Amino acid sequence: MTRPAHFAQGAVLLVLVAGAAGAVGAAFPGQPPALQILALGALLAATGWAGWRAASALVPEAGLASRVACATTLAAAGIVCSATLLGHLGHLRSGPFLAAAALLFALSLRLPPSPLPAVRPWASLRLGSLGGAERALLLAAAAAIALRLGGSLAHAAWDPGAFLGYDDLSYHLPAAAVWNRYGDLRMLKAETGDPSPTFYPFGGELCSWALLAPLGDSDALARRVQLPFALASLFAVAGVARRLGLGRRSALFAALLYASFDRAFPGLALGAGNDHATAFFALAGLDGALALGDRRAKGAAAYTGIALGLLAGTKYIGLLFAATLFGLAAVLLFRGSRPVGAAGLAGSAPAASRPALLALLAALLAACGGYAYARNAWTAGNPVFPAPIDLFGLRLLPGWTTASLAWRRHLPEFRIDTIRFLTRRPDLFGPLFAWTLLPAALLAPAVALLKRRVRLAAVLALPGAIFLEFRFLMHDHRDVRYLLAAVALAAIAAAWLLESAGPIPGAALRMATLVGVLWVVALRLHATGWRRAVLCALFLAAGAVLSASAARKGAGPPEVRDRPRSRTVQVALAVLALSALGFGAWGAVRALGRFQAAKLGGDEAARFLDRATAAGGARVAYVGSNQPYLFFGSRLQNDVEIVPTEAGLAAQYYRWGGSVHFPFAGGSPSAWRANLILRKIDYVVAARGPREGPERAWMESDPSGFQALYRDAQTEVWKAIPE
Repeated sequence: MTRPAHFAQGAVLLVLVAGAAGAVGAAFPGQPPALQILALGALLAATGWAGWRAASALVPEAGLASRVACATTLAAAGIVCSATLLGHLGHLRSGPFLAAAALLFALSLRLPPSPLPAVRPWASLRLGSLGGAERALLLAAAAAIALRLGGSLAHAAWDPGAFLGYDDLSYHLPAAAVWNRYGDLRMLKAETGDPSPTFYPFGGELCSWALLAPLGDSDALARRVQLPFALASLFAVAGVARRLGLGRRSALFAALLYASFDRAFPGLALGAGNDHATAFFALAGLDGALALGDRRAKGAAAYTGIALGLLAGTKYIGLLFAATLFGLAAVLLFRGSRPVGAAGLAGSAPAASRPALLALLAALLAACGGYAYARNAWTAGNPVFPAPIDLFGLRLLPGWTTASLAWRRHLPEFRIDTIRFLTRRPDLFGPLFAWTLLPAALLAPAVALLKRRVRLAAVLALPGAIFLEFRFLMHDHRDVRYLLAAVALAAIAAAWLLESAGPIPGAALRMATLVGVLWVVALRLHATGWRRAVLCALFLAAGAVLSASAARKGAGPPEVRDRPRSRTVQVALAVLALSALGFGAWGAVRALGRFQAAKLGGDEAARFLDRATAAGGARVAYVGSNQPYLFFGSRLQNDVEIVPTEAGLAAQYYRWGGSVHFPFAGGSPSAWRANLILRKIDYVVAARGPREGPERAWMESDPSGFQALYRDAQTEVWKAIPE
């Protein structure tokens, strides 16, 4: 093992040892934030290192971008699979989960080491006479996008409610909060709104819970669970571009084009949903499929299967994307490839047969993404419940008619003017999409076919295939969050078209596009008039300085550039690194405290209930609109339940082997009151709105059982008086 590898492994071990006390402390609410931060560092170090080592073993030939995408996929698989197993057994607690992470880390140490991918200096990124200027523009665009995302991160740190969508507070975060309290995988059943999310796959929510578990009572990172997947998607875009034969400069250009898509960065990247995770796993699955087509190796098949399994296990629509990519992987595998050893490395071991590789891919897909579908099949008789499965008018598997695509086609959100949606919605796609990514997605497959590059044409046709699935097989056309993978692949198509145009024309077109990116970023930073031009000029100046610095750094002789550092310099760097780590931990503790103080924002009802329950928490019944999350409390001290109005509590939650019945349609005041007593409810939160249930009227008519404590136009808080 090389010295850097030894140093990295030692650093990870140090973090794990330091985090051991935090792992124990984080298992109990109310522990000092410093212990929680240590536990979090231990978790991230263990899963990250294990993912990197496993990726190095599975795809040793991969470049840096693909290696990062594979490592992120495997780290997510370790989190999701271990949490799923623990949750199914009823032991989804921070202690066992962190122990599982430590076990994965220990197992990863037994994997054979692999050399780091070569990273050549920026100075080598030259294309013809425009190379230096283009490199400066690339760096300027990267700096501008980083500034935009960094500003949004600061905004998110200052305002905990920023970037959270309706679904985040409806079911993404509530699922993690319920698991955090009960230690199993039960799902809330909402009284109002769409009941379908109760049955959805929940891989993204498990990742939210994983970021919650070490902190115990703070969801500071769980609220931003999409960010690591969003950043990893940029590496996946570059990795796919490189596997398609694009140069490093074009791969970076494609990643920057995707990063300039404002609805994704920062819009969805800082929320608690699963759209970026879905897009990332689709891109990683494609990266693995291309690797499998190039090298018939078990490692590539495993990478592809795990990514597609996580894709299907994150979102129902992931089934559509996973099926498409599985078919593409099978075609690439059977079209002919260069076999390698069974371990994924070129060597003497015999190559696996194509059917065996496809079987391995399918088995890992099912193992990593099949739990929610197996739960639904066992409990409801249909793996994709509540959507029924029909064939030629014959009902094959049970479901709700209102959840079928045939019924939902008549909803307002299904109606769409396709041309206007793609060309006249800058609020969704941004101002550059109609002039860059859209024509590239339409033209690139045809151009690739004319050049008789069938494999490339098939990959570049994926944006169109994903859009067709969105257009005809999904009912909600109000947003583009389901299309993030298509946008990312369209960016690759644009980069390939410009690279195919030749060195000078391609560089000129890329530079013009990058100037447009700078202009759009300045617009998003709310610079107007001459200020926008000045801001763009500053970005360009920063790019020129970075480019010149990179050129000087890479211009020296190799014996000078590669000279090993002296021991004094190494010690100084280690001291600086430890100091930075300590300062970062101190800052994280301060930031965590500030987050907790501002977590509930301006929701006065939630703040009122939080003050009443801060000491020891309470059992809270929630009725009305399906936005229960804030009432779990600033430290998740409350047990928020949606209590049945019918007699009995058996159907209150959805779980493996339970009931699909929603016990809120009927019932009576006496039955609901009896259930409140059985559940030892202390407070009732009633959300006002057009979808109110009968519970508020029942409370008003029973002054001996309920006392109104707080009222505003949106919410009421009642005290449940025990008998």
